[in-house]
Amino acid sequence: MESNAPPQRPKNLCQVADYLLSPQSGVKKREGVFNESRVTYFRGKGAVNALLKPEFRQTAVGKELGELTRESAGELLMSMIPHQFFLRVARPSDPDMPKNMLTIVQYQSFSEDGLYLWRYEGSQLRNQLMAAGLLLIVLAAVMFPLWPVTLRLGVWYLSVGVLILLGLFFAMAIVRLILFMITWVVLKPGIWLFPNLFEDVGFVDSFIPLWGWHVPEPPKEVKKKGAVAGGEEPEQVVHTEVVSDETAAKIAKRRPMVEDAVDEDA
Repeated sequence: MESNAPPQRPKNLCQVADYLLSPQSGVKKREGVFNESRVTYFRGKGAVNALLKPEFRQTAVGKELGELTRESAGELLMSMIPHQFFLRVARPSDPDMPKNMLTIVQYQSFSEDGLYLWRYEGSQLRNQLMAAGLLLIVLAAVMFPLWPVTLRLGVWYLSVGVLILLGLFFAMAIVRLILFMITWVVLKPGIWLFPNLFEDVGFVDSFIPLWGWHVPEPPKEVKKKGAVAGGEEPEQVVHTEVVSDETAAKIAKRRPMVEDAVDEDA
């Protein structure tokens, strides 16, 4: 009977994999499809560059391994393949198939130009804690009628406060839009109240400054079709076709067609 338990992996290699999966490594994670499931994969060159960073040498496993070269980093990553931390994959050669469709390479090896599919998911403690917390929240919501009166009253006040805040936010958004429309007509280019309200900034920065002028987006340059860099006109391409003498005689004898007429104003 086969066991579905994950393979036993060396602790030091697990620490290397945890580092490569962390944002600190800078390894670019790419999205792909393998066996009709969404997976993540990376390029070998990115993993080698991550192991050569000073951040890796400051980790516990980095201090144990010492300073690495590109060759030794490649050998370290090669030693992780038999433990199924990742497997080498390839994109389809058929141009009609999506590029994110991945297939396993028969002969596993490590190369900086290769693509590698992650089979190691890292520590599951965080996911287990999040699942337990979600379960406790659901149980607490289901058992709400059994809560003490003071707790239920506190939750009611809290929900009312959240609704009031949402109402004030939508009211402020409507007021700033009306103010902009009025000032856009009277005092162009218009004034925004809290111009950073919907920008990708922090909570406090969303309300700084109090007001600001509307900055219109610069017009996009539209390139004319057929334009060539340097202002030169594109050369006309003349298509020719070789025909036999008999075909040429038939073309010369045929009656003129509308397509053969030449515009006199040209």
